[in-house]
Amino acid sequence: MAHKLVKYRLDADGTIPAWLKFGVPQSTGGMYPVADPYTASPQDWIMIGISADGADISGGIEEITSKEDLQSYLAAQAKANGWTDATVAFDAAAHAQRVWDDLTELNS
Repeated sequence: MAHKLVKYRLDADGTIPAWLKFGVPQSTGGMYPVADPYTASPQDWIMIGISADGADISGGIEEITSKEDLQSYLAAQAKANGWTDATVAFDAAAHAQRVWDDLTELNS
């Protein structure tokens, strides 16, 4: 079994998917939200989260299977959405590393 990194939406009733993992140093659910104007509320945001160990993630949008894929996704979203780290440019590599470190720690 393993924890996985997943793009997801809230459940249709607006609740957080039960398969998300909580209780690690960095928040592992609701990270890096991106608005989806083509989907009705409450499922109109795409977020990143870490699944509970061995959870069925079939309700998720897509599994992110590598740190490089995560970094590419974050860089593209930062550019498209004007993300910053306070007053400096968004560092997709640093953000991807922190998330991937959490995932690696959970799976060790």
